[in-house]
Amino acid sequence: MKLSVIIVNYNVRYFLEQAVRSALDALQGLDAELIVVDNASSDDSAQMMGGVFPEVQYIYLDDNLGFSKANNVGIQASKGEYVLLLNPDTVVAEDAFAKSIQFMDAHPDAGGLGVHMIDGSGQFLPESKRGLPTPKAAFYKIFGLSSLLPKSERFGKYHLGYLDKEKTHSVDILSGAYMMMRREALDKAGLLDETFFMYGEDIDLSYRLIKAGYKNYYFPEARIIHYKGESTKKGSVNYVFVFYRAMVIFAKKHFDKGQASLFGFLIELAIYFRAGLAITRRLFGGLWQMAIDGALVYGIFRIATQWYGELADKQFDLPFIQSVLFGYTALTLIVLLYAGTYDDRFRLPRLIRGWVFAFLLLLGFYSLLPEVYRFSRAVLLMGSAGALTAGVLWRYLLHFVRHDVFPIDRGEAGRYGVVGNVKSLDEFRRFLEKHRLDTDLVCGIDVEQKEHYGIGYVGNVEHLKSIIEDFRLTELVFDTRALRNEDMIAWMEATADAGVRYRMGLGYPIFLVGSQEAIGADDNVARGELESTNVRSIRRVKRTFDLFATAVIGLLSPLIVFIVDEKSGLYRNLWYVMIGRRSWTGYDPRGKHPALPELKSGVTYDLMNVILPSTAYEQCVSGNVSYIKGHNALSDAAILFKNLHELGRQPV
Repeated sequence: MKLSVIIVNYNVRYFLEQAVRSALDALQGLDAELIVVDNASSDDSAQMMGGVFPEVQYIYLDDNLGFSKANNVGIQASKGEYVLLLNPDTVVAEDAFAKSIQFMDAHPDAGGLGVHMIDGSGQFLPESKRGLPTPKAAFYKIFGLSSLLPKSERFGKYHLGYLDKEKTHSVDILSGAYMMMRREALDKAGLLDETFFMYGEDIDLSYRLIKAGYKNYYFPEARIIHYKGESTKKGSVNYVFVFYRAMVIFAKKHFDKGQASLFGFLIELAIYFRAGLAITRRLFGGLWQMAIDGALVYGIFRIATQWYGELADKQFDLPFIQSVLFGYTALTLIVLLYAGTYDDRFRLPRLIRGWVFAFLLLLGFYSLLPEVYRFSRAVLLMGSAGALTAGVLWRYLLHFVRHDVFPIDRGEAGRYGVVGNVKSLDEFRRFLEKHRLDTDLVCGIDVEQKEHYGIGYVGNVEHLKSIIEDFRLTELVFDTRALRNEDMIAWMEATADAGVRYRMGLGYPIFLVGSQEAIGADDNVARGELESTNVRSIRRVKRTFDLFATAVIGLLSPLIVFIVDEKSGLYRNLWYVMIGRRSWTGYDPRGKHPALPELKSGVTYDLMNVILPSTAYEQCVSGNVSYIKGHNALSDAAILFKNLHELGRQPV
C-alpha cells in the first residue's frame, strides 16, 4: 500500500466530514487507506462516520488520549509506505496527495513533507514552513520581532519568511496539520512523543526525522485549506500555557543544558507576557475607548456648566460641582460599559441606547441628590447631548483615518455570492432563509462560462473579483459539490484581499462550513437569531449579578441553608461562583447545542424542575436560545428565586 492518511478527531463533526470528503476525493486512483481516530468525541461524529463513510476505518477511543497518542494508534494500525497526518479542520486539493507522493518518490532523502496552507480567509499560513525554534528564533517570535521583520534572515527564522513561499525548500519543521512521512524514516525516528498532549509534537518529530538522517521539505505545489484551531481557543490563557509548556519539553529533550535553560527562561517570560496580554485584552480591551469617552464627558460637562452659568447669570463656581461632574462621568461610563459600547466592533445603536439609558439614569441620580446639589437640569441635558455627539464623531473620525484599527459594524445584512451550478442558488437561498441569516442580496456565480445565465446569476467565476467589487459582496459561498477543491483554493487565494467571508457548502442535505463556524442542515438553532447577541455584555452582566447574588446568599446562608436540599453543596457553590468557575444561572443542560454562545455551567436554570420527555431536546434548545437572546439580570434573579432549594446542586 502506497499511502495511509490518518485524521484525529475531537468534537469537530462538520469539519471532520468536510476533511474526510476532500481526502477521499484526493485518494481516488491511489493505493491508499484512510483511518480516522476519534478522541472520545461527545458530539455525533461517530454516528456521522458510520452513516456517511462506512468504508472508512474508524477507531473510537474511550478516553481523550491527546493528539500524539491518538495519532500513534492510527500509525500502528496503518500499512502505507507513506504516512500522512492530517488535521480534521482541513480541505485538501484533489491532486495534493498524488503530487506529494510523486515528490517523495523522486526525493529518497525526504523524510517528511509539508505543503502550502491557507487559512479560512484565503491568507497564506506562515507555519507552512518553519525553522528550528532555537532560543534566538523563539525570542524574536515571542516578542514580535519576527512579525515586524518577517523577510529578515536574522529575525524571520521561526517562519522562514525570507524563503519564497512559491518555491520548494528544505526546512526544519513541518506542520502537523499536513505532515507526510516516509515509513522507513518514521521507523528510524520513532512515533510521536506522547509526552506532548497537544502542540509541539510536530516540531519534535520533524527534528527527529532530521536527526535520523533525512530532510524535511516544504512543497508548495500541493495546497490545502487549514481552518486552524477549530477545537482550541487560540487567544485563551489556557492555550498560551499549553503551547509554550510544550516548547519547554522540546528544549529539555533536544538542546544542551545551557541552551535548554536559556530557552526555558525565555518561555517562562513568554508565558507570563502572552498570558498577561490575553488577560489584559479580555479585561481592558475597551479601556482606551473608555478613557477617551471619560475625558470628553467630563470636559463637555465642564464647558456646559461654565457656558450655561454665564448665559443664565448663575453662580456655578461651587466646590461640590466638580465632584458631581466626576460622578456624572463615572455613572455614564459604567452604563456605556454594560450597554456593550466597548465590545468588539463599534455599533452606533449600542452607543445611542447606552447614552439614552445613561441620561435617564443621570436624571434619576440628579433627582435623588439633596436640593443644594441639584444645580441645573439644563447642564445635564446639554452635557449629555454634547458628549453623545462627540462620542459618535471621534469614533467615525478614527475609523476614517484607520478603519483597520477601529472597524465599525453597521449591522448591515449580508450580501451573498453563491459559486456553483444552476441548482446551487435556490438551494442556498432556502438554507439561508431556514437559518434566518439576514441577507440583503443573494446572487449566483456560475462555475461555467455560458451565453445565458439563469435568473439571479450575475456571471461566471472567471470574473469573481470584479463581481465581488461591483455587487459589494460580503459573503462568498462555494458549493463544493459543483466544483473542485483545488479550484476553490485558487479562487480563495486570488480574492483573499477582497474582504469577503468564505463558507463552503457540502453534503446531502447541505451544510455550511467556514472559519470558526459550522452550520448543520438540521440544526435546531437558527444562526440568524444569535448574530446580534452581544455575548461579552451578557457575560459581564451575569458576572456582576453572580457576585452580587453571592454576597446576598452568603449573608443570608444561615437561613437559606434550611431551604436548600443539598446543604453542603450550598457553600461549595458559593465558593465556585465567587471565583468564577460557575454561575448561579445558566443553560438547560438538556438543550446543549454547539451554536449557543459559551456560558459557565449554571447551578440553576429555568425549567429545572419540569420533567420533560427524552424527545424534548428541541424544546430545551429553544428555551436556551430564548434565555440568551432575552437575558437580563432580572430574569436571572427570577430563576434564582424560583429555585432557591436547588442552590446546593452540582451543575451537570
